[in-house]
This record gives sequence, C-alpha cells and structure tokens, in this order.
Amino acid sequence: MEYFSDASYDSDHPDDDDEIISLYSQRELDYMELESLLESRGPPPVIEYAKDIGVVALRGAVHDNKQIKIETVVDRLTVYSWKHFWSGRNSKIDKNALFSAEDWNAILEFSLQLLDACEFVNPTIVHVQNVMTTLLFHGGNFRNPK
Repeated sequence: MEYFSDASYDSDHPDDDDEIISLYSQRELDYMELESLLESRGPPPVIEYAKDIGVVALRGAVHDNKQIKIETVVDRLTVYSWKHFWSGRNSKIDKNALFSAEDWNAILEFSLQLLDACEFVNPTIVHVQNVMTTLLFHGGNFRNPK
C-alpha cells in the first residue's frame, strides 16, 4: 500500500468541484449561497433585520408555497403604496406610508438576489411578491406601527 501526502494531491483535477458539490444537498448549497450573500451585500437598510432571521428563514421565503397577503403584513396606507408600486404609479405613493418606491425597489432587488442565490429559475411576479411579503412578515409589526 502506497502512502500519498497532501503535497502529492493534484488540486487542479477537473472533477474536484463536482465531488465537493455532490457532498452537499441543494438545501446546504442554498444555505452557503445565502450566507455568502449576507456577508457580501446584506439586506437593504429598510429591512436590515433580514440579516438576523437566518438563512433557514431566508430560504423558506424563497421556497415556501404559503402565500402571505400584503394586507396581513402592513398597514392600510402601506398596502396602497404597494399597489401603486406594482402598478407603476410611484408618484401616487403617500409620503406617510411605511415604504417609499425606493424602499420597495430595494426589497424587490434583495428578494431577486435571494431567488438567485437559491438558483430559483424564472420566478413569477406572484412568487417575487410572496418572497417580499414573507420578508416583511419576519420583520415585526408593520401592520400596526406606532
């Protein structure tokens, strides 16, 4: 039996990456990508709490089929800002709403990055909206702000 030290290991072998990837499930790969996303970019300031809810909850926001309606997550004025945002009427968003068009754009961008990190291909608008509402759901009391 021959002994091979690590020094004799050829790390440029083309199958190495495939072997490493096959060691992990897709779920574990998603968690690693989400951790990398949080370290490199992180969530926008408007939902900064998302960095603290953990990669399991973030992956759940992407893969959960349970639809959360915006009306159950934010106050009435912010529901209208959501509807104006999605209809492209950003100028109609009330200044007193919890989220401005810029905030919605930041949450949207972060949601798309979550989907990309989990290699979710071709999400529908409804799916993206659900990721956004799930993120808001984890954020706390946006329905009855003080």
